[in-house]
Amino acid sequence: MSTDRTLAKAASQVYAANLLEASKAKGNILEITAEMEQIFSTVIGNVDLRNTLSDHAIPVTTRQSIASEVFAGYDEVLLAVFSVIVQRNDIMLLSRVAEAYLELAEQALGAIIIDVTTVVSLDDDLRRIIKDKYAAQLGSDVILREHVDKGILGGIILSTHGRRIDASVVSQLENARVTLSKRN
Repeated sequence: MSTDRTLAKAASQVYAANLLEASKAKGNILEITAEMEQIFSTVIGNVDLRNTLSDHAIPVTTRQSIASEVFAGYDEVLLAVFSVIVQRNDIMLLSRVAEAYLELAEQALGAIIIDVTTVVSLDDDLRRIIKDKYAAQLGSDVILREHVDKGILGGIILSTHGRRIDASVVSQLENARVTLSKRN
């Protein structure tokens, strides 16, 4: 492993470990995982924001103010760590920090976190079935982070660690459309 990658991994681990310790103290480890992933997705998905937050020509205090405004309402400890990331020009480490934090959070919680998206809220029986099925498959307790998205029309989407199972109606309709368009 090159020295740059080793340093990047070490820095990411330090950010993640500090964030975990603070979130343990506040008792909001799971909530921070969701907010961290939202920050990562927003920064990666918005080229202008990413470029602004990593632009050395813009004063650090201005970049930190922009980050605070964009992510107002997020956990203050997460924002403090993110502010240091911006200050040290480590925006490109954000994906590594998010991955490291998720790994540490799952270790601290003793469970794998699975995002579950459905059209309506899960009832207790379905929640139990999903947890039992994936706990058996993964060999670990699981924690479900539930999301409601009426845009999927029906079905379910499960994701964890970059793996995604999409059994939504929208996905099935898109697959049917692609299959039919290949025949014509």
